[in-house]
Amino acid sequence: MKKKIAGIVIVLFVITLSIFGYREYSNKPAAPITYSGTIEGTDLPVQPELGGRIIDLPVQQGQIIKAGDIVAKLDDSQAKISLDSAKSQQTQAQAKLNDLLGGARAEEIRRLEYVVTQAKANLAALEPNLKFEEENLATNQKLYEGGAISKQLVDAQQNKLDTLKAQYQSVQASVNVAQASVNQAHAGNTQPTIQAQKAAVDIAAQSVKMAELSLSKLIIKSPAAGQVLYKHVELGQVVTPGATLVTILNPNDLWIKIYIPEAKLNEVKVGGTASIVVSSYPGKTFKGQIQYVSNQAEFTPKNVQTKEERATTVYAVKLSITEGKEQLKAGMPADVTLE
Repeated sequence: MKKKIAGIVIVLFVITLSIFGYREYSNKPAAPITYSGTIEGTDLPVQPELGGRIIDLPVQQGQIIKAGDIVAKLDDSQAKISLDSAKSQQTQAQAKLNDLLGGARAEEIRRLEYVVTQAKANLAALEPNLKFEEENLATNQKLYEGGAISKQLVDAQQNKLDTLKAQYQSVQASVNVAQASVNQAHAGNTQPTIQAQKAAVDIAAQSVKMAELSLSKLIIKSPAAGQVLYKHVELGQVVTPGATLVTILNPNDLWIKIYIPEAKLNEVKVGGTASIVVSSYPGKTFKGQIQYVSNQAEFTPKNVQTKEERATTVYAVKLSITEGKEQLKAGMPADVTLE
């Protein structure tokens, strides 16, 4: 009987220990899960608004540059001609307004007639160049159709012709303005005529500003500080508007993308923090903050090691690195622990 009682006591003792152990285990906080990713940076392409031939390319691959540093310069000879032409038109418009306000004199009429003569001479001087460039474009188009040259050369010749046509039209406008001035001087001045000429002066001033703006756009500057990651062009190359000249990596915008299983999604919130560890700095922890949580499920990317893991439904989570940007670099593998 005593042996039976002792056995029962032992069984009860074992059950008690099991219950106690289970409670202790269940109350113990779960170990944090570590997710793997790769540190990435934001790439910024530097692109010109206008096309042309590169005459200066002062940056090198790997170079650290500041916002506003010159990345490239394009040929500005035609843009300077356009600016000079716009300034000439502005001067003529202002001179005409002054004449209208002061009244026409015989010597002033002779001066205006001389301006007409000069403007017509300038127009006649441009005509052979215009015809020459038109013939060059036609030749380039035939060569391109025959596969002898690239489309880029045809586009460059088209841009050159368009610029020359614009210059020709500008000089033609100068002839018209000068002739109108002569006609007006002979006809006499009225208040509506004076008001119209004031408007012409304003338009000419805006044309000068536009020409100055176009000239300034041929100097391509870096929109942000960073490192020149890639250089896509070379000195002397003709580029089109929007072509990527260099790609800049912004070292101050580092981030990591990790993939969270659906079961753990309730633990992730935008604005939450995380600890980041990289093998390059053993024993050191960096901080990150959750910027974005995808609202659409996807399968784990193919670079995950096992097929079973790749079949898991996950959500992409982007974390910005908030600490250690001067030490961490794009391309470093990293382990991320959410806090």
